[in-house]
Order: sequence, then C-alpha cells, then structure tokens
Amino acid sequence: MKKLSLKLSDIFKLLSFAVLMSIFLNSCGSSEKLNDTQVAEVISSKEFEIKNDWAMPMRAGNINLIGNPNFIRFQTDSVSIFLPYFGVRQTGGGYGNANGIEYEGPVKNLKISENVNSAYRQIQFEGNNGTENLKFSILIFENGKTNTNVTSSQRDAISYRGRISHLAETE
Repeated sequence: MKKLSLKLSDIFKLLSFAVLMSIFLNSCGSSEKLNDTQVAEVISSKEFEIKNDWAMPMRAGNINLIGNPNFIRFQTDSVSIFLPYFGVRQTGGGYGNANGIEYEGPVKNLKISENVNSAYRQIQFEGNNGTENLKFSILIFENGKTNTNVTSSQRDAISYRGRISHLAETE
C-alpha cells in the first residue's frame, strides 16, 4: 500500500480551490433570489432598490464594491442614487463636490421596456445634479441581476453590476 503524502503547497492549493468554489457556488444562486415573475412585479411597482457588487470604470479593471455603500432606490416617481465613482472627470466638479454619482429627485424621461427574446427588461431615465446631466440605463435580467450604465456630461462613463430587490426588504 502506497503512503499518501501531501506537501504544504498542495494543501494550500486544495484550500484555495475550496474557497474559490464556495464563492462561485454562493454567487450562482439561492432560494432567496427573485424569479422572473417577481422581477416583473418589482419593476412594475416602481418601489425597488439596486445594490451593486462591482464597478466597471471605462479606463480600469473591475472594482469590487462589497462592503461599500451604494444604491439606486426607486420610490414611485422619484429616485435616490449613491454610486461610488472611479474614473476621469472631464469638466466641472469644483472644490468640495462629492466624488460619487449622487442624485435625488424626480425620474425624468423614464422608459421601461422588455426584450422578450433576450430575457431582460430595461429602465432608462435621466437626472440633473446642478450642472451635471446624468443618463442611466439599467438592464434587469430574469434572475434579478442588473447591469447599470451611467453616462455623464462631465465624467467618463461607468458601469455597475448588482442585484434588484424589493424596497421593503432593504430597509
């Protein structure tokens, strides 16, 4: 019978693999996530929140946002947004201005559409925060995952990946 011997480096590799698999399996889904019908209901209620796990700046790699406050909260005809910003500001934003993308106010030029063939819904709207014009395009997939694109009159575009939930669940 052969004697099984493991080196410390082999044990480290096995533990690393187990941790990575655990993270992957947790991100794949659970019973707490919304299904397609629930996603449609949440969007039509216009009472929901999106929290993002990733920021994807135009000129850099993905940035993990877990543990960093960020949100897009819809409440009927208004929206409250706080998203950290990583990128280049082209103009404006004088001394003392916030570094993140912040907006609170009415939802302007709201468009909600459904792409049945691609299994996602899209929400588009605009906001004006002083001298900065912001345009938001949010793709919401059947499993509740989201992809938010933000374009600004003063900054490079940035995208975020996250998840939609009922507003009542997040407060």
